[in-house]
Amino acid sequence: MAEDGVLPDWFRIPHKKFGTSARIITMIVALQIVTVVLTRGNIQLLGDAYAFGIVWSFAMKGLSVLVLRFKQPQEREWKVPLNFRIGGKELPLGLSLITLVLFAIALINLVTKKVATIWGMIFTIVIYVIFLLSERINHRRTNSQHAELEKFRLVSSDILSQDAISARPGNVLVAIRNPRQLDHLQRVLERTDTRKIDIVVLTVKRQGSGGYDLQTDQIFSDQVAELFSKVVSVAEKAGKHVELLVVPERDYNRATVDVAQQLQSSLIVMGLSAKMSPSEQAKTFGDAWELLPHPRPQLSLEILDQLNQKQRFFNLGPHPPRLWPEDVEFLHQLWREISELGLGHKLHHRDVVRVALKRLGADLRSAELHEVLADIRKEVSDEKNVEENAALISHFVGSGSTG
Repeated sequence: MAEDGVLPDWFRIPHKKFGTSARIITMIVALQIVTVVLTRGNIQLLGDAYAFGIVWSFAMKGLSVLVLRFKQPQEREWKVPLNFRIGGKELPLGLSLITLVLFAIALINLVTKKVATIWGMIFTIVIYVIFLLSERINHRRTNSQHAELEKFRLVSSDILSQDAISARPGNVLVAIRNPRQLDHLQRVLERTDTRKIDIVVLTVKRQGSGGYDLQTDQIFSDQVAELFSKVVSVAEKAGKHVELLVVPERDYNRATVDVAQQLQSSLIVMGLSAKMSPSEQAKTFGDAWELLPHPRPQLSLEILDQLNQKQRFFNLGPHPPRLWPEDVEFLHQLWREISELGLGHKLHHRDVVRVALKRLGADLRSAELHEVLADIRKEVSDEKNVEENAALISHFVGSGSTG
């Protein structure tokens, strides 16, 4: 409702640290507590009130879907069965019957639950009045505040290309979500010569699961305009040019790697997720990279931890592994021992690695699987390796997994 302009944008302002919808969450928690206090925890009363709210919610949703079947008759991913065509128009009989049954149940609940009905109707009317007044006040404020945002020239395209946004191959793709967390963009601007390398700033507009494409005004919402206005301000202070891009997509990671592939980007830069460690975040991107169509590009990923201002670098896809000095020494020792068994100058270090990988692959498909996994887990959790990994700047992700 806040995105549709019914409630003030104040509810949509993300948390300064975590970028979450903290104000909406807090409001919901407060309303739940007030509900329990006012009803004194009476289970019967709470149950009746819940039944009133949920059955009318279902009935209204059924009516909404039924209306949309006529207002938006285009094809859908799936439909409720029992649809008949008469005179070129589709009659959704199955959906109509469901809606009718829901309203019948709602009306029965209305006349049989006296307390819930009285308070439910009062609550509905009060909330409706609040929403109505809030929408009018919010529209007045929004119209007066639009002048504070940058004005953007919108160019929509079904096919993303370098020509569409003027980005040369090898560009840097900076993913952003929160207008208060743009430190990683600022770093990219400071170190990048935009005369040689283009910078593309990307934000992903989350698309719902209803199967409908978002319209231009839904994609480029006031929230996106505010975000891009902040980006323009940061770029102007740095004296650098950036290309702005917003794409609608359900999966944030998939959208980002898709754009990077189409624009032939060489580097993706983003801030650290509030829910995951850098390695876990890189792993999710490695998984998204695996879903790209062939040929999949060689991409690097840079994640900035804004709390301690540390950068972590990852490679997406197949790549030469980063070996510790003791690994190289162990490989050389094996090469020497095998060479002395009669192979001499014909043996190379690569041959040793190749055979070891083949043997490992065979063991993973044999009865030795559990022993191999136990050894790998021990290696991953080894305290010395953990400390060394934390001290490294470079870290790699291959084939959707940490390498």
